[in-house]
Amino acid sequence: MKLLKKLWPKTVIARVMLLFAVSIVCIVGYNGASLGQSLIRWQAYIWAMSYWTSHNPDPEIPDDRKHLIFIMVDHYEHGGPKHLKRGARNNDAWCDKFQEISDKCHDNYGNRFRYTWFYPFDHHNDAIMQRLSNMALEGYGEIEMHWHLAPSSGINRENYAEKLQEAITWYQKYGAMITVDSPPKTAFAYIAGVWDLDASRPSEQSLGLTNQIQVLKEKGCYADFTFSTIGTPAQPSKVNSIYYVDDDPDLPKSYDTGIDVQVNNPTNDKLMIFQGPISITWNGALEYGAIENDPRFHPKRISKWIDANIHVHGRPEWVFVKVYSHGAQSKEIVLAHDMEWMLKCLKEECSRRGITLHFMTAREAYNVVKAAEDGKTGDPEEFRDFKIGKYRNMVTSIAAGDSDRVVKSKD
Repeated sequence: MKLLKKLWPKTVIARVMLLFAVSIVCIVGYNGASLGQSLIRWQAYIWAMSYWTSHNPDPEIPDDRKHLIFIMVDHYEHGGPKHLKRGARNNDAWCDKFQEISDKCHDNYGNRFRYTWFYPFDHHNDAIMQRLSNMALEGYGEIEMHWHLAPSSGINRENYAEKLQEAITWYQKYGAMITVDSPPKTAFAYIAGVWDLDASRPSEQSLGLTNQIQVLKEKGCYADFTFSTIGTPAQPSKVNSIYYVDDDPDLPKSYDTGIDVQVNNPTNDKLMIFQGPISITWNGALEYGAIENDPRFHPKRISKWIDANIHVHGRPEWVFVKVYSHGAQSKEIVLAHDMEWMLKCLKEECSRRGITLHFMTAREAYNVVKAAEDGKTGDPEEFRDFKIGKYRNMVTSIAAGDSDRVVKSKD
């Protein structure tokens, strides 16, 4: 016992690191090789310590009391300015098939499955934006901002705010990112191209926008939906969370840590980081909520999403599952019915566990988070438009590029 006391570190951090090291040693003879390979290959060591040592401060809630808010965000990339006609054709085919799937799949409240298209500003295809705006009007989803900021773009710290405003103005020509509130508000969610949020990638691959989070917030961004992902140094060490970040404009990757959103602790001056589920097993298998061109979606993935237990602290009965795809590149998830199969599995799993299912967009899910933060309880269905109202293209048909002229009102 005296020897143990002598060897046992006094600080919590040292103890955690020792336990982590001992755990790795213990599993080497079993699955250590696979786990070690995953940690290195996918750079999961960035967040593995946090994943294994974090704890849920809320009591466990029975499944039949849970509401599952399911959000699918898409890095929706049909090709840039060199492929405008082909991109528009492919988008039309994708949208036609998606409508068929969405019309057949409803949540517990009769809401059809809805999408969030994070359409890249650098692709700049007006025909695609027009079709997506029409889809928004018909209730199939909403448009948010995606942007690949290449080093060759000419954007830098000094002109980023100006360039971001130009991007916002272009989206708003199609009724996206501008609300129907009186007066209207600029509001948008964001996904960083190639995961490069807040200069998080190596310097030769990044613009060095260490003030990006601050500028995004100032221009009306309500939340970032970039993560989770794997295999990039951009991954934050904090996982399975919804949290606020304090931006240090002089340092990169300010979102690496943050303060969890909590009930009765409203925060409006910081950018929210809205994460999707991520998990790792002792045999090295990783799950991070990506829906790409898989041979066949495995239903067991869904239980891992739910059990990641992403929620506002103090409101554990509202669970958020945000998954993502590159739907244009992985178009077979729609054309070959993989998405339809995934949704069928999701509904069956929720029904089996007695969980109430809600299909929401990024904006709607954010509003439910803010409602929980403000102490709201009960049915999250009531809070889809709690803080940020519907976008203009969801209630009016916008003539091509003219957001000021209402062509037809939606009933």
